[in-house]
Amino acid sequence: MNIKTTAKEISAITISALKKVNFLHLASTSASVLISAVSVFVAVDISDRAEAIVVTGDPNDYIVKLGTGYDGVGQIGIQRVDLPEDMISSCTGSLLPTGLHILTAAHCFTQNTQDLEGAISQKFVTSNAIVNFESPTLSSISASEFYIHSDWNGDFSEGNDIAIVKLANPAPSEADRYDIYRNTDEIGQVATLVGYGKTGNGNTGDTISANFPGTKRYGQNVYEDFLGNLLENAKQITPNVISEVAGDTVLAYDFDNGLAINDAFGYFGFPNLGLGLNEVNSAPGDSGGPIFINGLIAGITSFSRSTSFFGIPSDIDSEVNSSFGEFSFDTRVSSYASYIDDVLAGKIAPTYKIPEGSTVVGSVFALGALAIHSRFKRKAKQKLKSKVFR
Repeated sequence: MNIKTTAKEISAITISALKKVNFLHLASTSASVLISAVSVFVAVDISDRAEAIVVTGDPNDYIVKLGTGYDGVGQIGIQRVDLPEDMISSCTGSLLPTGLHILTAAHCFTQNTQDLEGAISQKFVTSNAIVNFESPTLSSISASEFYIHSDWNGDFSEGNDIAIVKLANPAPSEADRYDIYRNTDEIGQVATLVGYGKTGNGNTGDTISANFPGTKRYGQNVYEDFLGNLLENAKQITPNVISEVAGDTVLAYDFDNGLAINDAFGYFGFPNLGLGLNEVNSAPGDSGGPIFINGLIAGITSFSRSTSFFGIPSDIDSEVNSSFGEFSFDTRVSSYASYIDDVLAGKIAPTYKIPEGSTVVGSVFALGALAIHSRFKRKAKQKLKSKVFR
């Protein structure tokens, strides 16, 4: 997966759209029985799923293997009411120490986001939200509560793109649990991105669609600055660039291919030609996914932007498609440590909650989506397409 583009086709859909910055960018006994049925069904089909994250080399070389420390990174599926019933919006999330809470991005669940032209409605059937874990077979668990940061307003440039989902039942014991990164020394550190997004090679961008269930990939990049500093520096090149931003609560990196002409931060006096074949970028479907430093969650995949927006020519094709030369931005977890702690401690009420007993609906939704996937595959011998948002 091109770790720079964040979350999105039947299967993955990550949320796009914004104001000011244009980015690529969801337990009764019956429910438990249905969830088990889904797990068995998917385990049979696990070897033939779409590939995911934009990479420097061959996408097949970046697939996450079970038991390597990333089994607690799950794929979140949720239905959007403005799309056909067989279209599933998809993001990525990571399991926190409770085994019941998933850290992800707010834009994966909010009712509205903003773009340059104004509000775009994104309505979700939250009662259908499920989280898939591979550990070692695929388990699907319904969501029961959603905690959206109170300062998230749909504008990525202002930050606060963070949310926590509580599961109706604990995640499998085999799924890894992760603590958060609390230090403030992220800049300059090599970080590991993990997600279920679209994939491809940096020369062409996110050309391979992501499905639900999808394929998990990983790779590395280096945090080079904050969004606030980047925009201040960009004013020297593009005076009218936006100035109302999240300051140091959004981390930034670029997608390098080893050539100075495509080194985005190099144009602002911070040359770094990348990590070679280890270098990756986020893509649609990776939204909400974790970025690890020393095994701790330091960032949450949020959005990407073509560098032409900042007045520099590093992007190889000037499109927001996770190709070489683009910028990507993550929510800085250390800035929200107290918020995460308070949610886990029960000090913050959920933004919205699934009525008790309604999780069975999510199970039926998951089973139906998988049945549709199987039917299409048998009939047309092709993977279902899905819309993925970062």
